[in-house]
Amino acid sequence: MAGKCTVFFKFLVPGFNKRLSLPVAFCSSLSEKKLDKAVIKSCLGSWCVRLGRSVDGVLSFEEGWEVFVNHHGLNPGEMVVFEHKGKMVFNAVAYESLGNEKEYELQSDKHQHDYKGKRTLKGTASSSLRTLFSTTMSKSHGHPHHAYMTIPAKFARSNGIVAASRIILKDPSGRSWPLIASKWERMGRRSHRIATRKGWYKFYEANKLKNGDVCVFNLKPVSSKSGSKSTRVLEVQITRRGS
Repeated sequence: MAGKCTVFFKFLVPGFNKRLSLPVAFCSSLSEKKLDKAVIKSCLGSWCVRLGRSVDGVLSFEEGWEVFVNHHGLNPGEMVVFEHKGKMVFNAVAYESLGNEKEYELQSDKHQHDYKGKRTLKGTASSSLRTLFSTTMSKSHGHPHHAYMTIPAKFARSNGIVAASRIILKDPSGRSWPLIASKWERMGRRSHRIATRKGWYKFYEANKLKNGDVCVFNLKPVSSKSGSKSTRVLEVQITRRGS
């Protein structure tokens, strides 16, 4: 069976709330043929979902998937990032259409849910996907002289990314792009944000990014340690606008 990997889908039309087909490449990588269920874990709990299979072998989330969609308030244009942990167990994080992580009122009492959405055993929700974030490209990302890419504050805090942290982006072709994080103070506010400017536009231009494209950044294990300047390696998956 396929090991740990990251797959993601973008909600474009309401029909996706009934069933969701998994990527063909992911399905082809599974060695086990008799698969009938999956478990999806999020910050709100875990959900059992029945699996369907088409005549050409493509798997899909079916019974139980609509319950997951409704419970998380997912809308057309929003996206869910799935991390496959093995044995058809997925961690999931939902993002708004502009790429910000959806926020939920977390419950201290998290449960497992069956196909109908009924609570079963008390379970543990996943928090490991603090290693992922998504950004939708806009004009600020592609300006030839002032391009920058903001790193979500929650992601930066969780992973020790501060001003002067070294970051290496690995694009879908396997090329490496070194960046330096910097801290921007917000005028009139006692807050700041972490962003990358130096090196970002080279990545943007080389990968032919355009407004509306979605980049998912997946943090890999730290490759070197030197205090607050530890190198962070982020693998990037790109979904083109309209695809």
